Amino acid sequence: MKEFLSVLRTDFYRAFLSFGFVAGIIGAFAIFCFGSVGMMSQEASAVAVFNNTYKYNNISEMLFLAATFAYSSCFCVDWQTRFTYPAIIRSHKKRYMLSKCITAVIAGGMSVVVGTLLFIGAICIVQSSVLPSAIEIDMEFSPQAFGDLLMHGQEALFFFSYIYVIFWQAGFFSLLGLLASSYIPNKYAAYISPFILGFIMNQIANIVRLPIWLDPVKLSTVNILNLSTVRILLLVTATFFSFIVICSILFIRKAERRICNG
Repeated sequence: MKEFLSVLRTDFYRAFLSFGFVAGIIGAFAIFCFGSVGMMSQEASAVAVFNNTYKYNNISEMLFLAATFAYSSCFCVDWQTRFTYPAIIRSHKKRYMLSKCITAVIAGGMSVVVGTLLFIGAICIVQSSVLPSAIEIDMEFSPQAFGDLLMHGQEALFFFSYIYVIFWQAGFFSLLGLLASSYIPNKYAAYISPFILGFIMNQIANIVRLPIWLDPVKLSTVNILNLSTVRILLLVTATFFSFIVICSILFIRKAERRICNG
């Protein structure tokens, strides 16, 4: 366990002190700002601006790109620089690869979360009010995801719930980029593949009419009606955690095979 924690600590240093982590923050903030064009007005509340920007301007799909900047390319960079072998000698193949998975999820998720928090802070300062009017909440927001929180005037928990969902979806798609890089050891493949794979998954889900919990792209938008906040968060956690476990297993197997074959 001590060896694994040492490897994980090294990966955390590399991820959180990297330019890629900062680029993910800036990218997420810029995506939100660009998506909010046309959504902001003097009459609109911060909640309305954020809700409409995130749900109706394909922001969640664009965030897949920002999520990959932090650490999705770590394996292919190690592979190309031949850093993989000395790292494995110091620890173990499975410890090394599991550390990569955990760091990719956390760093990718946190970079997008920080960018999102900056945007939320900005609109809360700029807009005239944080909460919509009572009649607007009752008629428009109450049936939507986390609308029950707004009904009780809990705008902070409303934003926190979205932040929680964004962390999971960004972490998953960051890991998806890491998985793709084990098949194509190229950093650009790690950056672009989650966006492409997300589009493919969403199209398949639409054609086959899969439930929302089998479509991580659609679940990312939290376009769910008449469901309590607790049930939505449990659904999001179970879905993305399951996908993350599956992707981690696939990455470990593929990366181990690649390392063994040289």
